[in-house]
Amino acid sequence: MFRQDSPVASVAPRCANPIPILMYHGVEDTPLPANHKHLYVMASEFARHMNSLKRAGYQAITLDDVVASQKDASILPEKPIVLTFDDGYANLYRNVHPILGELGYPYTVYLVSGKIGQTSDWDLAEGYVARPLLKWREIHRMHRDGHAHFHPHSITHPRMAQLSPQEAYREMSESRDVLAQEFGVAPNHFCYPFGSYSDVTRDIAAELGFVSAVTTEFGRVRPTDDPLRLPRISMYHVPYLSFTYGIAPLNFWWRIQSREDRRDRRSLRR
Repeated sequence: MFRQDSPVASVAPRCANPIPILMYHGVEDTPLPANHKHLYVMASEFARHMNSLKRAGYQAITLDDVVASQKDASILPEKPIVLTFDDGYANLYRNVHPILGELGYPYTVYLVSGKIGQTSDWDLAEGYVARPLLKWREIHRMHRDGHAHFHPHSITHPRMAQLSPQEAYREMSESRDVLAQEFGVAPNHFCYPFGSYSDVTRDIAAELGFVSAVTTEFGRVRPTDDPLRLPRISMYHVPYLSFTYGIAPLNFWWRIQSREDRRDRRSLRR
């Protein structure tokens, strides 16, 4: 089924510049309850983010580019950025896909394969509302346009580190197989639900042929990072003026440009 001793992928770092991978969830037309703020941005907020990146000269790249850059950094543009969207919320079809097409920005959506066309019912146990998810016909239309890429986020959105190795293998392999059947090619990038992973799940990802897997740990991708434990930068709803977060555009740019890496804090605590 899988090997516990799967080797860590070797990389040859050639560039010290870290790459920001942005993590979005839903992109909403109307505000959600206050406790949902880390699970969405407003559509107007998202448009402002993307137009700001474009004006500042950022070029969106794919996860394949990120992996390739760990061996040859010369392939990267001067200001690379990666756009990812967890769970596959239905509002991506109208609030994300068109604007990114206009800007020429590729992006990745991580799909929960057993919930396509249903709702995010895993949110209920967390105290959040369940929201509609993309349907297959919408996913295929987005895929045909060429700038949307779809990869697995498990079958049911469990906390992978809490599963048995056999259960984790099934969640990862079967979600991969569903997408392979739909698109005619096996997806090679994975997203750990809730950011929950372990050494075992990391090795299962390697055994299944995934070349990258993303977490929810705050940080930017460094040349020496394990591609199966990549950090991201969470993008969440910030009111234009906030006592907690300050002025929204400044907060956005702090997150993009900050050299903070919370993995470093964790290492210091060990």
